[in-house]
Amino acid sequence: MLKELRIQNIVLVESAVIPFGPGFNVLSGETGSGKSSLMHALELIRGERADTALIRRGAEKGSVEALFDIDSLPVVKELLNAAGIDHEEGDPLILRRDIATSGKGRAFVNNQAAQLTTLRALSQLLFDQIDQHASRRLLTTENHRTLLDLYADLTDQATAFSKSWEEEYQVKRKLEQLIDGSSQRLREIETLQRELEELQEASLKDGEEEELFAEYTRLTHADELAAHLNSLAQLLTHEKQGILPLLSRQRATVEKVAQIDPTFAEPAASLQNAYAELQEAAYAFERGLGRCESQPERTAEINERLALLNRLKRKYGATVAEMQTYQDKTEERLKELENADETIGALQTQLEKLQKRNQDLAHALTQARKKGAKALAKELTPHLRSLNMPKAEFEIDVIAQARSTSGDDKVEFFLQPNVGERRLAIKDFASGGELSRLMLSLQALLAGKQKLPTLIFDEIDANIGGTTAAVVGEKLKQIGEKHQVIAITHFPQVAQHAETHLQIIKRERDGRTLTEIMPLLDEALRQQELSRMRGES
Repeated sequence: MLKELRIQNIVLVESAVIPFGPGFNVLSGETGSGKSSLMHALELIRGERADTALIRRGAEKGSVEALFDIDSLPVVKELLNAAGIDHEEGDPLILRRDIATSGKGRAFVNNQAAQLTTLRALSQLLFDQIDQHASRRLLTTENHRTLLDLYADLTDQATAFSKSWEEEYQVKRKLEQLIDGSSQRLREIETLQRELEELQEASLKDGEEEELFAEYTRLTHADELAAHLNSLAQLLTHEKQGILPLLSRQRATVEKVAQIDPTFAEPAASLQNAYAELQEAAYAFERGLGRCESQPERTAEINERLALLNRLKRKYGATVAEMQTYQDKTEERLKELENADETIGALQTQLEKLQKRNQDLAHALTQARKKGAKALAKELTPHLRSLNMPKAEFEIDVIAQARSTSGDDKVEFFLQPNVGERRLAIKDFASGGELSRLMLSLQALLAGKQKLPTLIFDEIDANIGGTTAAVVGEKLKQIGEKHQVIAITHFPQVAQHAETHLQIIKRERDGRTLTEIMPLLDEALRQQELSRMRGES
C-alpha cells in the first residue's frame, strides 16, 4: 500500500509529507485548495509525461516521492530483481520523480536511477487512479470482457486459452510457410546442393592456404634462392677462403692454448661448438641447393589451387575456417529442407491436437463467461439502484465472434436506466454520471479480486446528490476492506466513513499561495472539517 507521499514545489505545494493508512483514506478541502496537485504528483509517479508547468513558480525543480509497503507483493519484488534494483526485505519501496524547468527530468527507484518504463511497470502493480476519465474504460468492449473475467475468476482460464491459442497460431503459421514455400524450397535445395558439392570437392583443410603460399613462394624464387644458398655454402666450405677450413686449421692451435692455460678452456670449447654449428648450417645450405629446382608443373598446380580457394572465399567466407562453417550450416539446412515433408506431417498432427484442445478450452470459457455474466448482472443491478438509479437494469451479452487470443466471445455491457425504455449499450449511450456509478459498483464487486493494493478515487462522486453520496461512502469503505482506498471528495457523507481523513488547506504567505495537507488526527478537528463540508461553518 501507499504509506507516504512527499511533494516538493509542485503547483501550489511548496513542501508536503502526506501519510496514508490502510483501509479508507479521504482527502477533502475547499474548491481550488490544490487537490489537483496530488493527482499530478501521482501521475508523475506513474511515469506519465512531465510538464514543466507543474513546477511551482519561482522554483527551479520539483519532485515527488512515494513510499510503498511491498512486503506482501512478491510480483513487485520479482520485477525489482529483474531490473537489477536493490531492495531489502521489510524496507519501503521508494519511487521518485524529479522535474526541472530546464526540461530535464530523472526517475529513481530505491534511490537508484531508473528508466521511466521501470517506473510505469512498478506503478501498474501498485495502484490505479479511478476518476470520470478512468470510467471511460467502460466504453470499450475489450474492457467489458476483462472485467467479467476478473469478476468470475476466469483470468487464469482466459490466460491459459490465450497461450494455447498463440501456440496454435505459431504452428499454423510455420505449417503454412512450409506448404506455401514448397517451390521455393525446391529451388533452395538445388542451390544448396550445388554449393555443398563445390565445397566438398574442394576438400578444404585447415592451414592449407598458408602452406601452399609458402611453397609457391619458394618455387617462384627457386633460382634466386639457389644463388643465395650457394653463396652461403661457399662462404662456409670454400677450400681456401671458407670459414670452416680456416677454423679447422686452427683447431689444434686452440687446443694447445687451452692446455697451456686452462683459463682458455671455455673459449676453446665455444669455438669447437661454433665449428659444429657452422658445419650443420653448411650441410643445410647444401641440402637446400638440391631442392632448388624449377618445377613449373607444381607451380601451376599450386597456383590453380590458390585461385580456387580465392574463388571459394569470395562466395563462402573470408577464411578456410569460415568456409568450413558455411559448409556445416549448409549441410544442416539441406537436411532440414529435405526432411520438410516429414516436418509438415508432424506439424499437421500437432495442429490437429491444438485445435481440438483449443476448441474445448474456448467452449468451456464461453460457458463460464455466460454463467458469470448472469451472476454479475444480477449482483450489480442492486448496486446501481442504490446509487440513485432506482429502476435501472444491468445486462451483459456474451456473443459469439471470430476466435481470437481472448476466445470466441464478445462481451458487452447494457443498461436499461428506466422501466419500459429500451436498453442502451454502455459504450455508445452512457452518460458521465452513469459511467461513474457503474465503475464504482464494479469496483465494489471486484474488491479483493484485483491484485492492485491501492485504488485512488478522484471525485468519483461528482454530479451526484447528497443521499447518493452516503451510499458512495459506504461502497468506498466496503472496497477499503480489501484494498487501500484513497478518495478525494467534496461530500461529508463520503468523508464520514473514512478511517484516515486528511484536509487540504490553501494559505497565503509572503504574498504567495500555497497548499498544505494536514492529517485530522484529532476527532474535534475532523468534525470541524465535516461541518465545513456540510456548509455549517
